[in-house]
Amino acid sequence: MNSLRFSQALIPGLIAGVLSIFTSWLWMGSIFHRFQKLTPQTWRPETARSHALSSAVHILAALGIALLFRIVAGDQISPFAAGIGGGLRFALACWFVFALPIVLGAAIYINLHPLVVVGQLLDWLSTSLLATVITAWWRNR
Repeated sequence: MNSLRFSQALIPGLIAGVLSIFTSWLWMGSIFHRFQKLTPQTWRPETARSHALSSAVHILAALGIALLFRIVAGDQISPFAAGIGGGLRFALACWFVFALPIVLGAAIYINLHPLVVVGQLLDWLSTSLLATVITAWWRNR
């Protein structure tokens, strides 16, 4: 892997990861959190450790998405190479391929309130969008 692409993804990926912690808190900790209480048997107790692990997952996911975006968008003929617009398309593609089927598949077997599922989908859409848009902006600044 080209170290230039990695370095161009590292800082924007970290920025996006930290911002995604706040958007995750917005979606899952604020707007949709009350719906978790409607299925109490589904959830483990919330602790500082669980919040730290969730934050780490968001940071690593944003780094991974940013790096994958830099690899795929590095080719000028890529449909994702066209700046912020390409970043938006890539974020949606990642979300449709990864988050959407995983969250919906889990919701089939796990007793989740439908609005918690919506919150999780919005949470991962935000993470994908932040990672790719910030990386595209960082590359073109």
